[in-house]
Amino acid sequence: MWWTRTLALVGAALLAIALTATASAGAPTRERIEIDETVADEFLSEECGFPVVTTFSGHIIVREFDRLKGTVSVRTLNVLGVARANGNAVRIRDVGADHVRIAPDGTMILTIVGQIPFGPGFTGALKINLDTGEVIHEPHHFTEDVAGVCAALAA
Repeated sequence: MWWTRTLALVGAALLAIALTATASAGAPTRERIEIDETVADEFLSEECGFPVVTTFSGHIIVREFDRLKGTVSVRTLNVLGVARANGNAVRIRDVGADHVRIAPDGTMILTIVGQIPFGPGFTGALKINLDTGEVIHEPHHFTEDVAGVCAALAA
């Protein structure tokens, strides 16, 4: 599934960024990644039981800070997915920010904030201790509605 893979890749990339931070504090580096891709959506195709093609468009902005504590990385996402099947289309939005900080005790914490569609599917904030993989805070509003998306695409 695209969103689950994205979260895993983001977490791994942010962990690598945090591990390579140095002691000097300067202005953050900034990179904007444009997204414009159409794929055979394996996740929705499997869940719905018929072929689904999804077009993703939007951008990711990555800011990296050169420091050993505090914020070391912020990645903001604004991605629109348009799933299509059987002559129907459903818009799915993935927006928010992934924030990695190193606490005073050296613990690396990833906070994922926003509107995440499938997989973990939530609106709010999810905090994870990157050193142990332990979930520190779980969101309370879950949004996964694969059945609704499939029903709209099947109609």
